[in-house]
Amino acid sequence: MNALMQGLKPYLSSKILTVGFLSFASGLPILMTLSTLTYWLSVYGIDKKSIGLMSLTGLPYVFKFIWAPWLDQKRPWLLKHLGRRKSWIVLFQALLTLIFIALAFVNPKEHIGIISLLIFLLASASASQDIVIDAYRIDYLTAQEQSYGSGLSQVTYRIAMLLMGAAVLYAADFVPWHTIFMLIAILFGIITLITLFFVKETSQATINTIQTQRTALETVLQYIIVPLQNFLSRPQAAWILLFIILFKMPDAIAGVLISAFYNEMGYTGAQIGLISKVYGLIATLIGALLSAQIISRISLYQALVASAILMGLTNLGYLLILHHPTSLSLTLAISLENFIGGFASAVFITYLSLLCNQSYSATQYAMLSALAAFALRIFGSFSGFAVEDYGWQNFFIFTAFLFVPALFVLIGIRSSVRDVTNTAP
Repeated sequence: MNALMQGLKPYLSSKILTVGFLSFASGLPILMTLSTLTYWLSVYGIDKKSIGLMSLTGLPYVFKFIWAPWLDQKRPWLLKHLGRRKSWIVLFQALLTLIFIALAFVNPKEHIGIISLLIFLLASASASQDIVIDAYRIDYLTAQEQSYGSGLSQVTYRIAMLLMGAAVLYAADFVPWHTIFMLIAILFGIITLITLFFVKETSQATINTIQTQRTALETVLQYIIVPLQNFLSRPQAAWILLFIILFKMPDAIAGVLISAFYNEMGYTGAQIGLISKVYGLIATLIGALLSAQIISRISLYQALVASAILMGLTNLGYLLILHHPTSLSLTLAISLENFIGGFASAVFITYLSLLCNQSYSATQYAMLSALAAFALRIFGSFSGFAVEDYGWQNFFIFTAFLFVPALFVLIGIRSSVRDVTNTAP
């Protein structure tokens, strides 16, 4: 018991708990641009084409690295007295509170255009909040505290996602949606007040920003152009970028509408929340944790090949739900999809990390992950059209074999994959 308490002690410091609290705030909004949004719209009978296109409202998450340098240098005028980091955090949390209040007063059947705008604004405010909270964590914690802060941040972020996924879908069976959104708004209002009155500004963030200001051109050159040129100078760079775009295409196209599919198959919000979100998260984490062990026994190239093939073929598991919509079918399909998804994501992250030059690692990784996320949003936006035109069965069979383009490109760059593995420090 003493050993356990000693192990937990670093996580109970006020600084680590502050970072964990802010990461909880970061994790709350994102599912409102993904599965929770999809389920909400499908419950109101919104057509699949519109639901698919709604995934484009999440593009601010993809491009947030573009305005990150600006947020790093400026302060919002009305709140500048709060400090360089805290002022932005309070502003974005207040905006998110107002957006959730607005969502409580709109009906998807009557206000789909307004909802699209609100979700876009939500994604913009949420992505911006993520930027500043990440910077706050880096500034606020010492080098020795960073690992504890990152660890607790991942836990609280996932808890927030469970709340917005599993808990919200479960509650939707018993509580009207406008009440749910008002409760989320109240929660965000409380979070905003706690941040305002109890979260301390970082010492690094109080430094005179005039010393760190750069012209817009210098910022673009330093943070974007130079790292991009460095990456493009590597052999087969264009083919590598194409592989990054194509790798998760089966998951991207099938995943956008999956909550709508569950709803159409007659599953309740409680079933989706508990099986897909809670149990699904456990399966994802197991797959991710086992990835390192598997990569150590086979090559990264072989792991990428296996990931690409399996990530596509697992979409065939949804056919079991289509023809036998039982709790067991849902559990089996979720087990397969999430386990392989967790494994494939971990392998993909490993590959992206090895691609980065250590001199520009943060920027290059941000760009590569943004490219992958951009592809997910763009490909996903067409999913509704495919389902409407060809039906669920043909849709899942089609997406199952979308791994083929990525596999061909991967075979073409296999020497490059082996090179980054062999030259990794």
